[in-house]
Amino acid sequence: MDPLKPARHPHLRAAALLLVGVLGAGIVHAQGARPAARSPEMQQRIAQAKQRLQLTPQQETQLRAILQEEAQKLRAIRDKYANDTTLQGRGARSRELQTVQEDLHAKLQGVLSPAQLDEWDRMAAERRAQARERRQQQP
Repeated sequence: MDPLKPARHPHLRAAALLLVGVLGAGIVHAQGARPAARSPEMQQRIAQAKQRLQLTPQQETQLRAILQEEAQKLRAIRDKYANDTTLQGRGARSRELQTVQEDLHAKLQGVLSPAQLDEWDRMAAERRAQARERRQQQP
């Protein structure tokens, strides 16, 4: 039984998508003006996916393009709401991030097999846990 199967736990899928967006925004923020595909964070994410998902060369190329596009969209959202600290602004930002993540997931479904997609979701859960740990360690 896979705990991340959307039919059994749709709320986990939505939470995973939202957190991937937040983490993706962090990657975009951390890389500043560097092209997304060249950032160390993006390279690490692709290398991990290549190894754990056993991507074909074609899948790797497609994944790289999808993640680049996602990073650009996340950067645009981050820039759009950079100075908006209102509750309405945060809500709008959250909705836009969720839309980007839903788009990412739909594109991944067209590139990855169901087993690879399940493993991608596990990787996302691990990234969320690591991000939580880092936040808890901050003073």
